[in-house]
Amino acid sequence: MEYQTLNKKFIFNKDKNIGSVVYIVEGEKREINLLGHIFKNILKYDEVIGIDRSGKERIKYISKQNKNSKVFIINSEKSNVQSIINTNFRDKQIKILKYYDDEFNYEDVPIYYLFDCDRKNDQENIKNLINLYVNSREPNVENKFDSIGGMLLLSYPAIETFIISNFENKMSEFDKRFDFETNTLKEYINDKHYDNHKMSIKTLSNAFIELVNSLEEIDANKINLDNIQEFNNTIFEYEQTKNNRYMLSLLLISFVDLGIIEI
Repeated sequence: MEYQTLNKKFIFNKDKNIGSVVYIVEGEKREINLLGHIFKNILKYDEVIGIDRSGKERIKYISKQNKNSKVFIINSEKSNVQSIINTNFRDKQIKILKYYDDEFNYEDVPIYYLFDCDRKNDQENIKNLINLYVNSREPNVENKFDSIGGMLLLSYPAIETFIISNFENKMSEFDKRFDFETNTLKEYINDKHYDNHKMSIKTLSNAFIELVNSLEEIDANKINLDNIQEFNNTIFEYEQTKNNRYMLSLLLISFVDLGIIEI
């Protein structure tokens, strides 16, 4: 795939056949609840709850329009990128999914890792992960001995930015209207009553427009979805210069990759 320019001329294809998809997110319920709301209440997938062999509850979302479209959401063991450095964790989760869904075949499944890059002590590990997880469906050549690949969607603060950008504009200038020293983004979201149930295709469209605007600001709106290493490096390096106060969320890049957002 060649580079494509992310722009504001797009449509949402809610009925796109995406096959089986796995999201691995930080170990908090907020990310799981958010993705669950998007697929269940906005994209109109059915929620199916089951129990795997370990006795743990597993939730998957199946499209009402296309039963082959299934979304699995896994929470990591830790709330940082250390979890996906641990290959045993990934291998174990994929094996569990195979037990939980007989038709699950990880070799053909897009995998997305949605994490924050706000921990300075993880910088070296983050750079290594950027080089390894460049494609949602296949491992990088350098990562060929790891049977599980995936696309790293690393930004900061990923979930808070996504929520706010559903309802606000000029996210690239957010630091001009928000005091990071005296306030927290979670408190800001609660005070503004930016709840998941208020999201819709319209607000998701606003979030994508804000993502494009923010990427244009840093000259990072061109992406090769077969290898997003350069894209991720550009964003990571810029966010470090801004002390992680450049509000950016790459969650919707997965929708572009899956074809739910068509440009």
